[in-house]
Amino acid sequence: MSNRMSERDLIPLALYVIKNTPGIDTSELIDELIDIYEPQGEDAEILSNRNDSKFSQKVRNLKSHNTLTKLGFAEYRNGSWYITEEGELFLNDIIKQELKKYRSR
Repeated sequence: MSNRMSERDLIPLALYVIKNTPGIDTSELIDELIDIYEPQGEDAEILSNRNDSKFSQKVRNLKSHNTLTKLGFAEYRNGSWYITEEGELFLNDIIKQELKKYRSR
């Protein structure tokens, strides 16, 4: 994977984790996404005057910018994430697209 991932690029991975771990909080989501993505380069850099990396800040931004909720893909209730039906449909569409690419090789 590239060594830079945008907040928008995180959406499918975040939804995958939320779907498989309903009720996950943002700190746990960060840990899970770090395990999956293994940030390197710029994404792994620690932000100045902070304890988190650029990557973990991008994950935090999913909440602070309400990215997943604005898109209707997830709900954030009582400090926890839950995927919506729309989020599951979006995730399924991405999986279908990837399978098509794989099969057309």
